[in-house]
Amino acid sequence: MTIGTGNTGSRNSSRSTKNAKYSTSKIRSNQYGSGIMGGNSMLGGQPLCGLPGGSKSEIKHRFEITKKLGSGTYGKVSLAYDHKTEREVAVKLIKKSAIENKQDLVRIRREIRIMSALNHPNIIQIFEVFENRDKIILVMEYASGGELYDYVSTFGSLPEPEARRIFRQITSAILYCHKHKVAHRDLKLENILLDANNNAKIADFGLSNYFSDKTLLNTFCGSPLYASPEIINGTPYRGPEVDCWSLGILLYTLVYGSMPFDGRDFNRMVRQIKRGAYFEPDTPSSLFTQIILFV
Repeated sequence: MTIGTGNTGSRNSSRSTKNAKYSTSKIRSNQYGSGIMGGNSMLGGQPLCGLPGGSKSEIKHRFEITKKLGSGTYGKVSLAYDHKTEREVAVKLIKKSAIENKQDLVRIRREIRIMSALNHPNIIQIFEVFENRDKIILVMEYASGGELYDYVSTFGSLPEPEARRIFRQITSAILYCHKHKVAHRDLKLENILLDANNNAKIADFGLSNYFSDKTLLNTFCGSPLYASPEIINGTPYRGPEVDCWSLGILLYTLVYGSMPFDGRDFNRMVRQIKRGAYFEPDTPSSLFTQIILFV
């Protein structure tokens, strides 16, 4: 299945019927499971000290839950109204009882620390963190436009001005991360949200980590369809290069409405990634062509 098989609505006139004919790979990046995982963590699993606290009753009265947004392995995410700040927020509740091992807790705490330290208009912001013996509660920026995946699934390939705008926002956020020595390592359509004005917001830093010029990372993680040759080959890497590869995959999907590699056959996909042998469209995008020539 390709991206862009949904109803295009009034936007049909702005794009041709060539959408999504280049690759028949499934776009959902968890097709082969939750991702590639291995290696060791760099940080400890210390409690999140010094962060805002609050009693259970105070939190309950302050945040009025209005809708369930989703659920995951460790808990659920809800839309809530914050009576203190008078705005809508996304509230993520993580049950510690659902965390099966220390490594997962390490990763959760690292994600919270990294996201709390970042401040960029195209990165989902964590406003507050509450933690007690049983749970961790994250109060985050709410992106009402949903996943970029759903947007591309509905409209297919995007007009180049729109693809350029969204891609510029994503690259600006990743450049900011890299300047602060943070590698995201799991860039994909599902991890990019849209706000009410269709501005991109990078979310889910669960696989992110700090990098340095002196050591290499050796955790081979992320989603196979977006994985770089370093990840596929199991080669230690610095960090930014794996994000840059994923950015290229994102640009391709925005412009062409499909994946550059064959996600139906895992072994073939791996061979294509190692060789950089992506599906070349019949009518190349000028935006994508310019970037390929630049690289």
